[in-house]
Amino acid sequence: MSKVANRTVTFINNTSGSAITSEELDLNTCFGDNEIVIKIRAAALNPVDLIIQNFAFSWLVNKEPKTYSRDYSGDVVKVGKNVENFKIGDKVCGLYAHIFGRQGTLGDYLILDPTKKCAIEQMPRFDDPKYSDYVLNAAWPLVFGTAHRALFGYGQKLGPESQILVIGASTSVSTALVQIAKNYLRVGTVVGICSQKSFEYNRTLGFDHLVAYDGDKDVVSQVTELIEGELDHKKFDLVFDSVGNDSFFPKLDDVLKDKNENSYYMTVVGDRKLNYTNVSKWEALKPKREMLKRYGPFRKYNYATVLTQENAAFVKLGCELISQKKYAPVIDSVHEIENYTNAFERLLSNRAKGKVVVEIN
Repeated sequence: MSKVANRTVTFINNTSGSAITSEELDLNTCFGDNEIVIKIRAAALNPVDLIIQNFAFSWLVNKEPKTYSRDYSGDVVKVGKNVENFKIGDKVCGLYAHIFGRQGTLGDYLILDPTKKCAIEQMPRFDDPKYSDYVLNAAWPLVFGTAHRALFGYGQKLGPESQILVIGASTSVSTALVQIAKNYLRVGTVVGICSQKSFEYNRTLGFDHLVAYDGDKDVVSQVTELIEGELDHKKFDLVFDSVGNDSFFPKLDDVLKDKNENSYYMTVVGDRKLNYTNVSKWEALKPKREMLKRYGPFRKYNYATVLTQENAAFVKLGCELISQKKYAPVIDSVHEIENYTNAFERLLSNRAKGKVVVEIN
């Protein structure tokens, strides 16, 4: 039977809410000569989906359904005649980038041209007793790609003599970053900031030193004391913020190397922690005094907002490190697509430790 139901979690605009919608899909005619059809088995939720939906003003977007999610894992079920590197039955994973897209990964089927949507690879094996390979492979592409972009995308040559400070050590992108840094780049020192209860687990991921944001002293004082003591007065080559933090800017000269040494302050969310249930529409566009120190000929330090780029390089490296047991994503929870609202609630709670994954059977 070539005609199937294609369920997708969709929204119309920022006031419409979300729902599971379904349309008939003819598997014999829905793809082109250069395309493949993937039966999605699992997809991960990402905060960026909630932010993008928040900006879907009715006057800006059309009235067509729009989809969520970018990470995916699944099975190739149809292959166009010109496709060379994939065949029916292949298990694949990857990243499908879109904004207000009619196609996303939180649904039954995904149709793509792998030469254009090239962040796709054969799915590696995890052999994890708790989670399926589909769940684990849906959990890593976007966060791994973001960490990869931070470590490789700005001309830094990080290695055994380098030092990295990670603000928000327990986030999914930070756990990817430390594993790449320690297990692939062999970075000498990675310091993480997290809660005291996360110390034990984060040490297993490779952090050399951990600083508690819920301790007796403020984090800036603890980090500067670490630099003056155990780090032998060596400042950081990279400060990476994955939670939204502005406490280091007044003391950045004491923490980050000079900009002429190609040091960087990077963030994935901006200077403050976002409340995904109430994202200010214009907060990201509001000028801030600190911006004067970041841009133009008189900038005080190198600064970058890190966004994942859809390319084959990071997916290939991720698969290699997974196969070598040098990288594994952290899973917070797994939900069935019929209960996707529970998955959204978990993401919105700001309490997720690892990726929230939706299984699609």
